Amino acid sequence: MSGFDRDKHLRPLLLGLVGLALLSLGWAYSGYRQSLTRLERQTRAATVELAAFEAALADYRQSEAQLKRQQLAGGGQSDVSLISTVETATQQIDARSQLIFVRPQPDKARDGLVEEGVEIKLEKLKLSQLVELLYQFEKSQGQMRVSQLRLRTRFESPDLLDAVMILSRLKEGRS
Repeated sequence: MSGFDRDKHLRPLLLGLVGLALLSLGWAYSGYRQSLTRLERQTRAATVELAAFEAALADYRQSEAQLKRQQLAGGGQSDVSLISTVETATQQIDARSQLIFVRPQPDKARDGLVEEGVEIKLEKLKLSQLVELLYQFEKSQGQMRVSQLRLRTRFESPDLLDAVMILSRLKEGRS
């Protein structure tokens, strides 16, 4: 045998090369499909994240618009101090004599706004007076809120209450 027998050696070699080429194409296609599937999954996750971001942005814009409306609506009364507002409200419900103390709280600054607060204590209040007082605070123009409220019934008269509350409101920060 003097060398290369074409029919005996070339045909299996060519079949082996074609088989190897098909295997490598299959492997490359499989890698392509895996990459495509991963990219589709990342795209779906990014779409969900974008939708959540857009919803949060819409909520933020709505809250910002509501804050601006409240600032415009309550613009004239925001300069009235909390202490005078408390005294006025207690006079309106005939409980000025039951107001024991009004203590200013330290201001807290955040996001360009300043939260100012006062702690007040009232003794021997009827429940109807307390409800009316809370209503007076709610309808005041300064957008006050009760951030803490502690109630105790009086030992000598269970229909009377002692109340300690912290009132606060937001104002625009001073630059």
